[in-house]
Amino acid sequence: RVGRADIPPGTGRHVEVGDYVLAVFHLDGRFFVLDGFCPHQGGPLGEGKIIDGCITCPWHGYQYLPQNGQSPPPFKEKVSTYDLLITNNKVFLNPVPLAEGTERPGAIISN
Repeated sequence: RVGRADIPPGTGRHVEVGDYVLAVFHLDGRFFVLDGFCPHQGGPLGEGKIIDGCITCPWHGYQYLPQNGQSPPPFKEKVSTYDLLITNNKVFLNPVPLAEGTERPGAIISN
C-alpha cells in the first residue's frame, strides 16, 4: 500500500499491483503511471529520478515523458501508460496498459 506521502512531489516509486509492476511519479501536482520497466534492458523506472521533466531510468539514463511514456525527440523509445483516477482518498487504476506512448493527463488528488 502506497500513500501520497510516500511519493513526494518530484519523485517516483516502484509499485506492485497484483501481477503488474508499475512506476508511479508525482510531478507538478499530478500522478502519472507508466510501465515499471525500461524497454532498453529492463531497468526499474520507478526507481528513476525526474531530470529535466523526464523520468530517467537509473540503469542507463534512458528518458521518458511522464504524460505519455515517450522518449523526448529525437529518440523513439516508448513505454505503456495507465489510466489513474484519485477521488475521495481512493485510487482507481485501470490495470490494462494503454498503447505505448499514449498521452494521459495525470491524476489530481481531489478532496
